[in-house]
Amino acid sequence: MKIAIVDDRQEDLISAKTFLNEYLAKKFPETFRAIQIDSFSGVEDFLKSFKPAIYDLLIFDIFMKPLNGIQIAQIVRSKDRDAAIIFLTGSEDFILEGYKVFAVGYFLKPLTENLDQFSKTFFYIFPKLVENQKKLSVRVDSGEILVLYKNIRYIDLDERHRLQIHLSNKQFSANMTYDECFNVLKNDSRFVECYHRILLNMNFIKKMDSEDFILTDGTKIPISKRKSKESKLKYMNHLINLNSANTW
Repeated sequence: MKIAIVDDRQEDLISAKTFLNEYLAKKFPETFRAIQIDSFSGVEDFLKSFKPAIYDLLIFDIFMKPLNGIQIAQIVRSKDRDAAIIFLTGSEDFILEGYKVFAVGYFLKPLTENLDQFSKTFFYIFPKLVENQKKLSVRVDSGEILVLYKNIRYIDLDERHRLQIHLSNKQFSANMTYDECFNVLKNDSRFVECYHRILLNMNFIKKMDSEDFILTDGTKIPISKRKSKESKLKYMNHLINLNSANTW
């Protein structure tokens, strides 16, 4: 897991990184060693190094120059829709602006004097960050590979009944059964089996009609009559959870 902190006040930047390191080591010792925290004292330095999907969590100070935290977040959102964003601020005056970039929360400065608010926000977002690190072990012709759950659009079987894994950017065959894959992914709340031998990641659904889920790339995934009620209810609950995750 990778976290970036951007603050043009060097003292605040060091304080935030030190505080976060100590907090994570104490509260989440089992995952702390797998967390990398990068700090940037300038907006330009951060934007030069930023690439989509490189960070799981971005912490921006609101009051920066030449771009403020909201403006940086807008740039990030135009390239990366998945990274969680949290704002650092000494004032709550601009907090509502965060809705425009789907921020998940804010930390009030100084952090050491606002520990209760910090803890509530971080305990809310951290499990979701960990969830995004889940990986599926997949057997292929060349051996074994690890695939992030969040990148799996859906799995199904081809005409030869060979397992197909459809990712956000490619598709490949796997040397394992559908049931093997299903039994791992079925317990993750993002996935729904809407048709016989089709398991769909609901994060990729753009809309739903009476017979299909339409994905963000236009792909239509059928909804069987037998699974229609359960699948649609699960998707509606998923949307409710997504909406609540995008509010503070």
